[in-house]
Amino acid sequence: MTKRGFTLLEVLIVVIIIGILAAIAMPQYMSTLEKARSGEAMTNIGTIRTSLDRYWYEKLALPSNNDFSVLDIADPNDQNQRMWNYYFTDGGTDATTRKYTVTAYRYKNATEDTNTYVIWTQTDNNTGAITKSSNIGG
Repeated sequence: MTKRGFTLLEVLIVVIIIGILAAIAMPQYMSTLEKARSGEAMTNIGTIRTSLDRYWYEKLALPSNNDFSVLDIADPNDQNQRMWNYYFTDGGTDATTRKYTVTAYRYKNATEDTNTYVIWTQTDNNTGAITKSSNIGG
Protein backbone atom coordinates (compact mmCIF):
# COMPACT_ATOMS: atom_id res chain seq x y z
CA MET A 1 0.00 0.00 0.00
CA THR A 2 1.41 3.37 -1.00
CA LYS A 3 0.58 6.50 0.94
CA ARG A 4 -0.04 9.79 -0.77
CA GLY A 5 0.37 13.24 0.71
CA PHE A 6 2.97 15.67 1.94
CA THR A 7 5.22 15.26 4.90
CA LEU A 8 5.33 17.86 7.63
CA LEU A 9 8.80 18.89 6.49
CA GLU A 10 7.60 19.54 2.93
CA VAL A 11 4.71 21.66 4.16
CA LEU A 12 7.02 23.67 6.45
CA ILE A 13 9.43 24.35 3.57
CA VAL A 14 6.58 25.62 1.39
CA VAL A 15 5.31 27.88 4.21
CA ILE A 16 8.83 29.28 4.74
CA ILE A 17 9.26 29.98 1.01
CA ILE A 18 5.89 31.76 0.88
CA GLY A 19 6.88 33.83 3.93
CA ILE A 20 10.17 34.86 2.33
CA LEU A 21 8.43 35.85 -0.91
CA ALA A 22 5.86 37.88 1.01
CA ALA A 23 8.59 39.66 2.99
CA ILE A 24 10.31 40.61 -0.26
CA ALA A 25 7.12 41.73 -2.01
CA MET A 26 5.49 43.73 0.82
CA PRO A 27 7.79 46.82 0.72
CA GLN A 28 7.33 47.10 -3.05
CA TYR A 29 3.57 46.74 -2.66
CA MET A 30 3.44 49.48 -0.01
CA SER A 31 5.58 51.77 -2.18
CA THR A 32 3.28 51.22 -5.13
CA LEU A 33 0.22 52.00 -2.99
CA GLU A 34 1.78 55.27 -1.76
CA LYS A 35 2.64 56.31 -5.31
CA ALA A 36 -0.96 55.66 -6.34
CA ARG A 37 -2.18 57.79 -3.44
CA SER A 38 0.03 60.63 -4.64
CA GLY A 39 -2.43 61.07 -7.52
CA GLU A 40 -4.74 62.91 -5.11
CA ALA A 41 -1.91 65.26 -4.18
CA MET A 42 -0.97 66.00 -7.79
CA THR A 43 -4.59 66.68 -8.75
CA ASN A 44 -5.19 69.05 -5.85
CA ILE A 45 -1.83 70.78 -6.32
CA GLY A 46 -2.79 71.40 -9.95
CA THR A 47 -6.12 72.88 -8.85
CA ILE A 48 -4.42 75.11 -6.26
CA ARG A 49 -1.82 76.26 -8.81
CA THR A 50 -4.51 77.16 -11.34
CA SER A 51 -6.43 79.11 -8.72
CA LEU A 52 -3.29 80.95 -7.55
CA ASP A 53 -2.48 81.86 -11.16
CA ARG A 54 -6.00 83.22 -11.73
CA TYR A 55 -5.77 85.22 -8.49
CA TRP A 56 -2.41 86.67 -9.53
CA TYR A 57 -3.65 87.63 -13.03
CA GLU A 58 -6.63 89.45 -11.48
CA LYS A 59 -4.79 91.22 -8.65
CA LEU A 60 -1.06 91.07 -9.60
CA ALA A 61 -0.43 89.69 -6.11
CA LEU A 62 -0.89 86.44 -4.26
CA PRO A 63 -3.03 85.88 -1.17
CA SER A 64 -1.50 85.48 2.26
CA ASN A 65 0.10 82.12 2.90
CA ASN A 66 -2.46 79.32 3.14
CA ASP A 67 -5.45 81.68 2.85
CA PHE A 68 -7.66 79.40 0.77
CA SER A 69 -10.74 81.50 1.62
CA VAL A 70 -9.88 84.15 -1.00
CA LEU A 71 -9.27 81.63 -3.77
CA ASP A 72 -12.01 80.44 -6.09
CA ILE A 73 -11.74 76.85 -4.85
CA ALA A 74 -12.84 75.02 -1.73
CA ASP A 75 -10.17 74.53 0.90
CA PRO A 76 -8.79 71.04 0.17
CA ASN A 77 -7.90 70.65 3.86
CA ASP A 78 -11.62 70.63 4.70
CA GLN A 79 -12.16 67.26 2.98
CA ASN A 80 -13.05 64.54 5.48
CA GLN A 81 -11.42 61.62 3.68
CA ARG A 82 -8.28 63.39 2.47
CA MET A 83 -4.88 61.74 2.37
CA TRP A 84 -2.83 64.96 2.17
CA ASN A 85 -2.61 68.37 3.86
CA TYR A 86 -2.02 71.29 1.49
CA TYR A 87 -0.15 74.56 1.94
CA PHE A 88 0.93 77.39 -0.32
CA THR A 89 3.44 80.15 0.29
CA ASP A 90 4.26 83.34 -1.57
CA GLY A 91 7.80 83.17 -2.90
CA GLY A 92 8.40 86.89 -3.42
CA THR A 93 5.60 87.86 -5.77
CA ASP A 94 5.23 91.38 -7.11
CA ALA A 95 3.36 92.95 -10.02
CA THR A 96 5.78 91.49 -12.57
CA THR A 97 6.73 88.16 -11.05
CA ARG A 98 4.67 85.41 -9.52
CA LYS A 99 6.56 82.91 -7.41
CA TYR A 100 4.93 80.47 -5.07
CA THR A 101 5.28 77.02 -3.58
CA VAL A 102 2.46 74.53 -3.14
CA THR A 103 3.19 71.67 -0.75
CA ALA A 104 1.26 68.53 0.11
CA TYR A 105 2.18 66.49 3.18
CA ARG A 106 0.82 62.98 3.66
CA TYR A 107 -1.99 62.90 6.22
CA LYS A 108 -2.35 59.53 7.97
CA ASN A 109 -4.31 58.61 11.09
CA ALA A 110 -5.08 62.27 11.87
CA THR A 111 -1.38 63.19 11.88
CA GLU A 112 0.81 64.82 9.28
CA ASP A 113 3.82 62.94 7.94
CA THR A 114 6.31 65.60 6.82
CA ASN A 115 8.63 62.90 5.48
CA THR A 116 6.13 62.04 2.73
CA TYR A 117 5.53 65.05 0.53
CA VAL A 118 5.00 66.54 -2.92
CA ILE A 119 6.28 70.09 -3.52
CA TRP A 120 5.65 72.22 -6.60
CA THR A 121 7.45 75.56 -6.86
CA GLN A 122 6.67 78.19 -9.52
CA THR A 123 10.05 79.92 -9.83
CA ASP A 124 9.58 82.25 -12.81
CA ASN A 125 6.40 83.28 -14.59
CA ASN A 126 8.25 84.64 -17.64
CA THR A 127 9.70 81.28 -18.58
CA GLY A 128 7.12 79.18 -16.77
CA ALA A 129 9.97 77.52 -14.87
CA ILE A 130 8.92 75.18 -12.11
CA THR A 131 10.64 72.76 -9.79
CA LYS A 132 9.03 69.65 -8.41
CA SER A 133 10.23 67.41 -5.64
CA SER A 134 8.68 64.53 -3.80
CA ASN A 135 9.26 61.75 -1.36
CA ILE A 136 6.37 59.34 -1.77
CA GLY A 137 8.13 56.03 -1.53
CA GLY A 138 6.05 54.92 1.44
